[in-house]
Amino acid sequence: MKVIIFILLLPIYVFAARECDFTVSSNNFVGTLTNNVQAVSHSFSIRRNNNANRCRTFRAFFSRGGSGNYNRQASSGTSSIPYNLYGDSNLVTVLKDYPDATQVNEYITGSLIDNNTNYNFNFFVKQLDLDSVFSTGDGYFGDNLQISFYSVENNGSLTYENTAYFYLQLIIPRYAELSLVPLGASHDPTSTQYVMNFGTLTSNEVQSATLNVKGNVGFGVYMTSQNGSVLKKGSSNIPYQIKVGPTNYVSLSNAGQETYMFQKNTGTSINAESYPIDVRLGTVPDSAETGTYEDVITVTVKAW
Repeated sequence: MKVIIFILLLPIYVFAARECDFTVSSNNFVGTLTNNVQAVSHSFSIRRNNNANRCRTFRAFFSRGGSGNYNRQASSGTSSIPYNLYGDSNLVTVLKDYPDATQVNEYITGSLIDNNTNYNFNFFVKQLDLDSVFSTGDGYFGDNLQISFYSVENNGSLTYENTAYFYLQLIIPRYAELSLVPLGASHDPTSTQYVMNFGTLTSNEVQSATLNVKGNVGFGVYMTSQNGSVLKKGSSNIPYQIKVGPTNYVSLSNAGQETYMFQKNTGTSINAESYPIDVRLGTVPDSAETGTYEDVITVTVKAW
């Protein structure tokens, strides 16, 4: 007689008990890049549903995102732009995932004093300035992130409890900026007014300035004359014509209405592109009243 003995080996798995029953959430983040580096706050919410002492302290750890490392990037197709996550607005120490986070500032820790009470905690997204990503063009760039929450035992050991998920989106806007400066001067985005002084007016006299445009997309240039392409003093008028960039001289004869001047279908260099503005007077009557004649021209650049 044969006796056959089967020995069945079953692996035994030990799962960490999630006794704290944390309820966690974080809304999606949407940020628009501007001309300055920004520290933009975002938050998550956490509530403990268990009154045990070990549930009163938590740590939150932040995933790497799509980049796979802590040089985080938001992507759109094959393009990407850098950003990062920090525990404070000074943007010194990057937040990390468990178990990579070994320093206090590399994770967020907090106390949940009361049971069944929502608590909000802030962290910060570092958004770069537009110049840093100027050549990328406009668009919407995203990354998927997770925040993992652990309860802290009395002896300092951690027990995983729950995960919150949020989508981070960074927007590079379509933008074009201008400056009005003396002829040949470089772009200065703070210089948006320019006085063109003809001195003593003479027929066919020409004065010039420079329009600088910096944009990450194509744009159109428009002009509006307050007086309909005449310099005015009381009831006296002196006509003029204007041209900018590749255009011929034109009259802005419809007072208060935009006149299309020209367009460029692609973005400029990061240093801007320059277009001369020339204003040419018409005939100055011999009988013209003495005094100061003026008009106000509004220059508008529209990003396309």
